[in-house]
Order: sequence, then C-alpha cells, then structure tokens
Amino acid sequence: MKSQLSLVDRYHPAQRREAQAAIDAGRLRKYDELELLEPTQLRPLAMLSLMMLIGGGIVFVALNLAAYYWQQHTLAFSLSFWGVVLWLVCNLVSYILILPLHELIHALAFLFWGGRPYFGAKLPLALYCGAKKQLFWRNQYLVVGLAPLVVITLAGLWLTFFSPILASYVLFATIGNIAGAAGDVLMAVKLWRQDRAILVEDTEVGYRVWKIEEERQAASLH
Repeated sequence: MKSQLSLVDRYHPAQRREAQAAIDAGRLRKYDELELLEPTQLRPLAMLSLMMLIGGGIVFVALNLAAYYWQQHTLAFSLSFWGVVLWLVCNLVSYILILPLHELIHALAFLFWGGRPYFGAKLPLALYCGAKKQLFWRNQYLVVGLAPLVVITLAGLWLTFFSPILASYVLFATIGNIAGAAGDVLMAVKLWRQDRAILVEDTEVGYRVWKIEEERQAASLH
C-alpha cells in the first residue's frame, strides 16, 4: 500500500525514488514530534522570543546609530511631531507587512526543494506556511525553517549600513522578524541534534521526525 507521505528531493531523483520505495513498503518509523503550542513549549518559546527581541533590538539600534554617525559625522536629529508620527506609522506598517513576507520566504524555500507549500492563518496575526504530507531531509528542512530569519536579517543589515535613515523606518519589521523566528530557531536547534538522515514532516504547529528502517529492522517489527 502506497504511503500518503511523499519525499521531496528535486536535486537527487534517484535517491528520492529509492527512499520513496522504502517508505511505500512500510519501512518508515516515527521517532519524534514537536508541537510548539503545547503548554510545555510555550514558556521556553516565549522566553526565546523575548531574548531574540531584546538582542535584535540592541544590535540593530546600535548598528543604525553607528552607520548614521559614520555617514553624517553626528548623532544630532531634527525631530518634529509629524516626523515622529510618520516614523511610527511606517514602522507599524512594515511590521505588519513582514509577517506575510516571512511566510513567503518559507514558501520559496519549500519550492526550491520541489515541495508544494500552502498558507494558513491563526487569528489574530499568526500566519504560517506548511507543506502537507511531504517529507524533507533534515538539512533541507533546516534551510526552509531558517531562510526568513537569514534573508530578512541580511537585508536589514545591508539597508542599515547603506541607508541608516531609511532603515530606521523599518526597524520594527527587522527586529520583529528576529523575535518572530523564535519557533523556527527552536525547531532548528532540536533538529540539528538529530541524525542528518532523518526525514521531517512539516505540520501547522511544528514537525514530525521519521526515519527509514533497514529491511531487517522493519521485518522484525511486523
């Protein structure tokens, strides 16, 4: 009986076919599962998010000021009431827009490996991107999970160094994306500690870890 789970590996078709045959033969075993919304996970996730928010805020504010001083040779600002209002509005809008952009980068990473992503939302502002019934090798899934954090952070660094004034108007987005990637970082840390040969199934609230057993092991379990 063919498995409902399909292995995604665009760049190694022969390896994918061999592994899929083993999966369809019933040699797939579940080894681990993580649900980020479980009560036991919420506290460490919230603490990690807070630490990343504080750390990201300190780093980017300091870099922004340093880049501004390097370009202007002063830290003097000409502030007005409406200027501050514009700065706040731009930052709030950029923070809202970074949420779908974060998930879009997840989707592009899924597509890069040959996956079929889908989007969903958990109100009020929790968006997610997943890949139903699809399996990815550990390292592939790590790329998917960390891509938004790496891409948006690098973009924020580039903008900060070359246009610190403009970067200050999207500061909330850059820092908020770092804090919002806490779940991605937590999953990446846990997966990195496991065998690179594992297969990862994405879920809406975490992941499942599977492994293909050798034929003798699979037979002994039946």
